[in-house]
Amino acid sequence: MSVFYRRRAVVLSLLALCAWNPVRAEDADPVPHPTSAWIVSPLYGVAQNEDLKTGATDSSPEYGLFVMYASPRFIVNNTTFFTDVNRSEVWGNIASVSLYGDPKADLTWYLGGSYVWHQITADPVKITISEPLGKVGFVWRVRPMHLSINPYIGYAPQTVYTKVSTPFRTIKSRDRSDLAVYGVSAYWHWRMLGADAKYYLTQDLDHDTLNSTFRVWGTAMFSQHTGILARFEYTEQNTTKDTSLLIGPVFVF
Repeated sequence: MSVFYRRRAVVLSLLALCAWNPVRAEDADPVPHPTSAWIVSPLYGVAQNEDLKTGATDSSPEYGLFVMYASPRFIVNNTTFFTDVNRSEVWGNIASVSLYGDPKADLTWYLGGSYVWHQITADPVKITISEPLGKVGFVWRVRPMHLSINPYIGYAPQTVYTKVSTPFRTIKSRDRSDLAVYGVSAYWHWRMLGADAKYYLTQDLDHDTLNSTFRVWGTAMFSQHTGILARFEYTEQNTTKDTSLLIGPVFVF
């Protein structure tokens, strides 16, 4: 197999790794926020990918920056990340917004939206992923347990642009898919501790595939303005299994 086709295979594998990412944008509530606040967290960790066809496993450092504005009814956040796997650079940016109903109600509505952008480069191939996502659901608050449960459904039109540059010509292609997302989140906040667990399914309506993701945020605040955050994620797809662990300080303003 030539170097070109080996690199192209790596990039296509990375594309499978990142294709679920509209759901990564659901990182909406990792830190307690009884009042309005800005939250910033630089993150560092490791990402691991397992190819189910070949059994090959590869790990690489991962770097991220999480910024969020949170209030009892409105949350907006942005996550930027970078990793370098198999000589392929992966950049991503995920912006998300969430709107909740009456914060005093035990049962209320929820609306969410996000935009995901990824760029994967392994010369001579460059892949760009664009995904806007819309979600709707409800929130059930179990106040004696300091717990909120948020089931939802969503839709995302995913567009993948591929560019292959050679000394002789440049080949461009575009592929569009319709994705349906079905998920449930559970938020637990008590004093200086917080946890946010999510499980969701992403169904590709055009290619008849179904992927699953489990994600957990955990926070421990040392004071009103500083703490530590850890994020674990496991995603299972048709051809790969992906695990990510990130950790970093949290600053609340």
